[in-house]
Amino acid sequence: MNTTNGTLYGIGLGPGDPDLLTLKAVKVLQNADLICVPNSKGQSSTALEIVRPHLSTKASTVAMGFSMSPDLETRRVARRENAELIQGHLRKGQNVAFLTLGDPMLYSTYSYILDYLPHEFRVETVPGIYSFSAISSLLSQPLVKGEDKLAVICSFDEAAKTIMQTAEAVVCMKVSAYHQELFNYLSEQTDYQFTLMTDAGKPSQKCYTDISILQEKVPYFSTAILLKNANEKQCQK
Repeated sequence: MNTTNGTLYGIGLGPGDPDLLTLKAVKVLQNADLICVPNSKGQSSTALEIVRPHLSTKASTVAMGFSMSPDLETRRVARRENAELIQGHLRKGQNVAFLTLGDPMLYSTYSYILDYLPHEFRVETVPGIYSFSAISSLLSQPLVKGEDKLAVICSFDEAAKTIMQTAEAVVCMKVSAYHQELFNYLSEQTDYQFTLMTDAGKPSQKCYTDISILQEKVPYFSTAILLKNANEKQCQK
């Protein structure tokens, strides 16, 4: 490992409430030379809004596009190019902070950067609060107790259904991509307590307990939680 290189920091920002940013994340941001922000579906503006008060005046910012093409090689090219850009700054001795909403190790573009970063570079990852952790706390509703099992899904297919049937609590990430399929499934179920929250912890936060919301266009920053055989609990909007 080259000690003259800078360090890449993956910074988890949590679900969107600036007060949920960790002290460690703030310390890193105050000393970062370059701030990298994934530029897709509003993530760039949301992330910068959260961190702006903590940035050094010397820090520069770059928005990084990550292709969402169905072609895997096209997506790989974008990831490799972004990783190479980061490497150039690290070799200059600059410290680079890569922002991620939620946690850097859960469905994050940051993980793809790591795939293309040589071992010569030092990496430090600062965890962030998961959206579903924030939601359960906002509702004062435990996700699991005792020997309950927790499942996390990001798509809806037969494999996801099998996983759901074996868990007492199911977190549906990226639910906007399969909201209609989830509605069809839940319409035939009677043992789930359903909660969907958008923009958790932000002034625009909204919460729904009726599955009919899934028939509408669900916002990108939405997470659904299904609790099997749970006592019903009203959701505060």
